[in-house]
Amino acid sequence: MRKANDDLLALVTELQKRDSEMKLLNRMNDLLQTCTTQEEAYQVIALMAGELFVGQSGCLAILHAWDQYLEIVARWGEEATVESIFALEDCWAMRRGQPHVVVNPAAGLLCRHFVHQPVSGYCCVPLTVQGETLGLLCLVGVAVRTGEHQMSQQQLVVTVGEAVKLSLSNLRLREKLREQAIHDPLTGLFNRRYLEETLPRELHHARRGNSSLCLAMLDLDHFKPFNDTFGHEAGDLLLRELAQVLREKLRQSDMVCRYGGEEFVLVLPDSSLANAWQRVEQIRVLVRELQIRHSEQLLGRMTVSVGIAKAHDHGSTTRELLRAADEALYAAKQAGRDRVVVYEMRN
Repeated sequence: MRKANDDLLALVTELQKRDSEMKLLNRMNDLLQTCTTQEEAYQVIALMAGELFVGQSGCLAILHAWDQYLEIVARWGEEATVESIFALEDCWAMRRGQPHVVVNPAAGLLCRHFVHQPVSGYCCVPLTVQGETLGLLCLVGVAVRTGEHQMSQQQLVVTVGEAVKLSLSNLRLREKLREQAIHDPLTGLFNRRYLEETLPRELHHARRGNSSLCLAMLDLDHFKPFNDTFGHEAGDLLLRELAQVLREKLRQSDMVCRYGGEEFVLVLPDSSLANAWQRVEQIRVLVRELQIRHSEQLLGRMTVSVGIAKAHDHGSTTRELLRAADEALYAAKQAGRDRVVVYEMRN
């Protein structure tokens, strides 16, 4: 009778433990589904794994496929048991493409990614979705006992891994689609959509911080005749070269977008009109000096015309500022091209 009571009590305890784990797993899934970036997901994983695996240490490592190494992005537990960065071949689970469980470190096949040789069992679970390996989930402190308790804990690690990999895969896909939606495929610059999303926010920040912001609209001169003469491939090369110059000569805080065709827009926060004119003039001179070859042929000289407008002085909204810069650009074209013109308000 006493043994039966002990068995019943053990069963009740195990069921309560399972119920608690299911609640924590559901909470983790709910939180992961509301994450908008992978960095947010890493925070959730570290937090929830700490609650699911009390008294145990572990980590999530993300694979950098190009260089074949993994980097820790989330940890839990009191001790950092795994190296921050390690090679793919250091982990048996990553090499085999399936979970690697060591119950007894003294008699098991150990991975080489530990800071110190583990004194307790561990479990490594590779995170693979549709043939793509995203990373690794590692839990240290797996009980030495065999049987149902051991299998239950291993299954919990695998279940957590399933939830983690699906979440990270979805977030990666979402971020990839977002990147495609806001970038121009030819030049790699931001596109018009991104400009229209971001410029109102930049104007609000400038107004709230009482800081200056200038916008420059830049256009390649005689681009259509150039395309007709040298062909569209040469024209695409010209646009890419111009985009590279803009990337190299602008600050990290600046924004450059391909507005459409051969038109580009530069957003220059914390820039006075004089400073903006000077910087854009330097770009104009650099573009004029470019020597570009296509199919062993030296292409004709490239020049740009630019119109500059200042936020609040020449326009308070996205539409007004773009219109002012466009009018300044038109004035630059009318004045003979290959120049920078600042917008002048009409009386």
